[in-house]
Amino acid sequence: MKKTFLVFFVLLANVFAQGEILENYIKIGIENNLSLKQKQFSLEQSVTELDEARGMFFPTIDIAARYSRAGGGRDIIFPVGDLFNPIYRTLNTFHSTLFPTDLENEVIPFVREKEHDTKVSLILPIIQPALFYNYSIKSNLIEIKEAEKNVYVRSLISEIKISYFNYWKSKQVVNLYSNTIDLVKENLRVSKSLFRNDKVTVDVVHRAKAELSEVEQKQIEADRNVELAKSYFNFLLNKPLDSEIEKSNNNEQSLVIKDLPELEELAIINREEFSQLEVANKVAEKSKGLAQSNYYPGLVLAVDYGFQGEKYKFGKDDDYWMASLVLNWNLFNGFQDNAKAEKAELEAKKLSAQILEIKNRVKLQVREAYKNLIVAEKTIQSTKERLESYKNSFRILSRKFTEGMASQIEYLDARNKLTQAEVLAIIAQYDYKQKIAELEQIVALIDLKKYE
Repeated sequence: MKKTFLVFFVLLANVFAQGEILENYIKIGIENNLSLKQKQFSLEQSVTELDEARGMFFPTIDIAARYSRAGGGRDIIFPVGDLFNPIYRTLNTFHSTLFPTDLENEVIPFVREKEHDTKVSLILPIIQPALFYNYSIKSNLIEIKEAEKNVYVRSLISEIKISYFNYWKSKQVVNLYSNTIDLVKENLRVSKSLFRNDKVTVDVVHRAKAELSEVEQKQIEADRNVELAKSYFNFLLNKPLDSEIEKSNNNEQSLVIKDLPELEELAIINREEFSQLEVANKVAEKSKGLAQSNYYPGLVLAVDYGFQGEKYKFGKDDDYWMASLVLNWNLFNGFQDNAKAEKAELEAKKLSAQILEIKNRVKLQVREAYKNLIVAEKTIQSTKERLESYKNSFRILSRKFTEGMASQIEYLDARNKLTQAEVLAIIAQYDYKQKIAELEQIVALIDLKKYE
């Protein structure tokens, strides 16, 4: 269902195809980003925890060997002499001296002076309801970690695109100010020429110099923005911060915007946060079952086979075996399990309420991104029209100023308005691209499988 909606949207909306260079940068970012690697390690850790939970269903086999030397301790006295010597004396009165009458009592140490115990032990859980709940919970936690990773991947892709466009936006503004400086220098040259010919006063020259300083200051700020944008973009890709950035071979973007209700529905279907919360809700339900499973008895099979004796011998007279069925049934533990079950039930209710809240929040995000994109699209057209008007106006005033028919104030005002219009046109173009990237993230339009 999710895939069908996604393909339908992409075909109908005709989302622009990214240039190969930008796509390669996205792949590099997904492969190298340090925060994403931490998410991947966390996911792999959850997989190993699932393997650990699976292993609890299998028998545990151990080998244990013990050799002991001891001394002292209590003795066990067996009164052989005290019991049999009087009897033998009496018998000897009838049968001469056939029976010994000097038997001594046997003294057996309670602790053996030397002893070894070598055995193989097998423990197999037969009935352990908690193991099933534990395994199921660990399996769900993998889904949560995977969804969490995908959420970050979408955010990273959007951030890479936005920072990439921000870099080239700043780069074009720098180029614009560079061209403007040439224009302002020409204005200064013309002003000096007019002053030398007594056509203007010296304040015109000073004003032209001030204008040149102002534009140079703006270019310095623009250069700083370029360096910061470059550093941040390379930071996302885990590359040296001063690495050069190639320009995409496909910067033209177009998007046919769908209706807002359809975008809201797509976001709810596609966003991993919802599947993440739904699985978390299942985990809470199973945690409740895990707590309640302690009310039921558990049965374990334990088998030992080994050898014992005062000497290390492994003959048939030294071996032994023991098999046991161990039943464990916790009848009362101060209502701890009941409290755990109630806690898990409350967690499930909290998550259900959170899902509803997230749905409303996502709809709000979609609505905001949708409106911003529409405004950005309209802004492109308006800035183009404004730029064309200011170009024509400046061309006329520039000719008049050169011929001494327009004041410097008029000329500088026209030049400032033209520069501002050019800057706004650049910003509008790249803002539109950035708004598309934001909408892609919020509605989760990109198929992440192509980056795997």
